[in-house]
Amino acid sequence: MSDEKVTLKVQIGGVSVEVSGSPEYAEKKLDELIQKYGPSRGASQSAHVSIPTNAKGKPSSPSEFIKKLSPKNQSEKAIVLAYYLEKVKGMDKFTTSDLTEVGREAKQPRFTNISDIVAKQVQQGMLMGAGENEGGRAYVLTTTGEEYVENLISSKHE
Repeated sequence: MSDEKVTLKVQIGGVSVEVSGSPEYAEKKLDELIQKYGPSRGASQSAHVSIPTNAKGKPSSPSEFIKKLSPKNQSEKAIVLAYYLEKVKGMDKFTTSDLTEVGREAKQPRFTNISDIVAKQVQQGMLMGAGENEGGRAYVLTTTGEEYVENLISSKHE
């Protein structure tokens, strides 16, 4: 039996639900709660995405998160780290400095030009501007960016 534990988090409107346990248990419980309290089925595809946790149920470190998703290039690594900042660290917005710092924390090679990578991600619709944060331009993941990473997560769990 696997010691793998996942935490599923979903927010539908003003209601937020978090379920932790084995992947099977967490998904079953979350489905039950969504059926009972949520909107019609299929309203939120992200409800079935489990954020990897360690055996003690704590969220993965940025290093573990990157390792599990194994991004193919710097652009994909930036989106994965942006997802980590928003979904695991709970940041509502982040800067290029935040991405650089979490990349360093994950013991990843430095981005060659994070500003250029982020600008390209904005053009591709993966990120969007979100005003200012601590004196720098702030960004958030778009739904497209979230779905991209969630598809990576789902494909790694299969």
